[in-house]
Amino acid sequence: MLATAPLQTATDTAEIARRIDADGYAVIEGYIPPAELGSAQEFVRQAVARNGGNYLSIRGANGLEGTFLHSWPEDADFIALCHAIYERTTGKVAPDAPFYQVLRCLSGRLAAANSLNFHYDSYLLTALIPIIIPERGKTGDLLIMPNSRKLRSSYALNFIDKILLDNPLSQKVLRARYERGHRGIRHLKLTPGNLYLFNGYRSIHTNEACDPDAIRSTALLHYVDPHADSALKHLLRRQ
Repeated sequence: MLATAPLQTATDTAEIARRIDADGYAVIEGYIPPAELGSAQEFVRQAVARNGGNYLSIRGANGLEGTFLHSWPEDADFIALCHAIYERTTGKVAPDAPFYQVLRCLSGRLAAANSLNFHYDSYLLTALIPIIIPERGKTGDLLIMPNSRKLRSSYALNFIDKILLDNPLSQKVLRARYERGHRGIRHLKLTPGNLYLFNGYRSIHTNEACDPDAIRSTALLHYVDPHADSALKHLLRRQ
């Protein structure tokens, strides 16, 4: 369960960075105002309904007009927050890099297939805002094994890490640990409108399933791919 108290403000970047380094994540309560959150929730409900009540993933800001999600990647305060966290956790000047944006909506028969898939992100900082979280049954907790690895010096080493993790045997072992309630897997109960910040590159993480008749929707922005310029990465993506 969540071990550290949520923060009330996004201004104390030193404390946010400290918590990410120590615990793997930090939580800022009430980051999205209720009215803006409500508009995003209605958008998600309508989008899932148009999709037959099934799993939906929207990448990028296009199509998110009318919600805070459309302008979130360009919000000056949020950008400054991410830059400050990056600089405090890495000791380097924050690059003016674009965010990679995803809106995930778990629902319907594909909800289970898109859950309990343990992985590393390709980006150093992951920002997650829950939009809709089920209030009954399976609520889709965020599962995280904080700071499971160090920053790799090359994409080749990063690629090996992902191969070792993203295979049936490793996934079976991790799911068995989850089923046994292993202490190394932390459960974060998500609250709509809060902002959750964690080092997705270094931390193994995934989401619990939710009931197929429910909706679990989260908005994510990812910041800084440390291997964005890797020739090997570009070669493999062309295969």
